[in-house]
Amino acid sequence: MTYHLAYFDLRARGEPVRWVLRALDVSFTEERLDFFTEWKTRKPEFEWGVVPVLVCEGVQLHQTTTICRYLGEKHQLASKDLLQAARQQEVVEAFHDVSVYVAFAFFARMRQDEMQKTVMWDKVKIRIPELLKNLETRITKQGWILSSEMTWVDVFVAAYLDTYDNYLPGTLAAAPKVKCLLEHVKAIPSIKTWIEERPDWQKFEEPEGLV
Repeated sequence: MTYHLAYFDLRARGEPVRWVLRALDVSFTEERLDFFTEWKTRKPEFEWGVVPVLVCEGVQLHQTTTICRYLGEKHQLASKDLLQAARQQEVVEAFHDVSVYVAFAFFARMRQDEMQKTVMWDKVKIRIPELLKNLETRITKQGWILSSEMTWVDVFVAAYLDTYDNYLPGTLAAAPKVKCLLEHVKAIPSIKTWIEERPDWQKFEEPEGLV
């Protein structure tokens, strides 16, 4: 079976899905929608009016976490312990909480609203260290989040860490276990290749000019 991923020409919430698909080494195609020129006319094609969307077996599956969890559970890259899986997903949702502030900062920068951009980015700079501090305590001696083996949550989190490491250089120094997790996931051959070959930052989300 071949999956089809539709998302903007951004990293953002599509990047964790891309990393999970590659970590699983499954066949998929991707459609990258221009955030500024295509989305308004294409939006009605998607049931909930949002992306990312993963088409599998003719069905549109929406929302980043839902997609990644489905892929992980279907392809045996998920925790079978329900409480453990729930605690892992706490981490996932914490990253999405931060991503809201990041998005607001991007839109403020686009509008050249320096005050709003600064307010939002200051929230990011406060929340990321807090998030990393909690995450550091949840990494097992095997190097994974609340698990002795890698799960989709590790890959998902690593995709966001890779992005935030560009936005806030040096932040991971205070969380050595987290930094090690990121390096382990980035060393997966298919993900290593993706990092080397993926498109450069779309101007809307590029790191320059955020601080």
